[in-house]
Amino acid sequence: MTAISKLVRSRRVGAVMAAAALMAGLTGCLETRSGVKEIEEKQVLRKQVSTLQQSTADVSTRFSEIEDDLRKTNGRTEALDSRLTQIKDRAEKNDFALESKLKEQEAKFTAFREEIVKLQTELNDVRVSNQALQAAIQAGAASGSSGGGGSAGGSDKNAFDRGEARFEAKAWRDAIFAYEEYRKANPKGKQVTAATYKIGVSFQELGMMDDAKLFYEEVISKAGKSKEADRARSRLKALSKPATKKK
Repeated sequence: MTAISKLVRSRRVGAVMAAAALMAGLTGCLETRSGVKEIEEKQVLRKQVSTLQQSTADVSTRFSEIEDDLRKTNGRTEALDSRLTQIKDRAEKNDFALESKLKEQEAKFTAFREEIVKLQTELNDVRVSNQALQAAIQAGAASGSSGGGGSAGGSDKNAFDRGEARFEAKAWRDAIFAYEEYRKANPKGKQVTAATYKIGVSFQELGMMDDAKLFYEEVISKAGKSKEADRARSRLKALSKPATKKK
């Protein structure tokens, strides 16, 4: 073997060994890079798992807080419902008591009002009687002083007839005296309504309108369906207008 052959062979062997060494190095590098990548991927997964676990824990904590809030809210709602029920029950009791009190007061007021009406009627009757008596006394005095004859000329039984005669004669004061005498002697007599009405007419003819109204009102209140009551209503209506005399 020549020196050149040895040299070429030596170079070939070196090249093969170098190539082998390079291949071995490349293989080692590839294995190293693959391992590093795998490790990095595992770390990323661990981080993701850790983050997910933390998120789950946070969500669980939040759910627990929400459940606590709901329990507290439910407790407040139940307390409010109980309070509202108590208030409603109390209000119903108060309404019932107030309604009973109002009915009681209304009954008292009604009784009081009826008593007032009764007293007013009695007072009106007393006033009418007093005024009629005063008018009769005045009429009797005038009749006695004129010599025309008062009530001495007859008994209580014909007092209405005497009143009629005085009324026809337009002796208004004497008529009032005679009619009032009849009314006192016969408070339930058949001619009481007529006598009362004609006393009112006599007062009206004398210009004593307020006294006339009292007797007209008495006729209407005590004998509202009588013909005298119809006439009394007409005269009261006329008295509310400019004064006109009616016989």
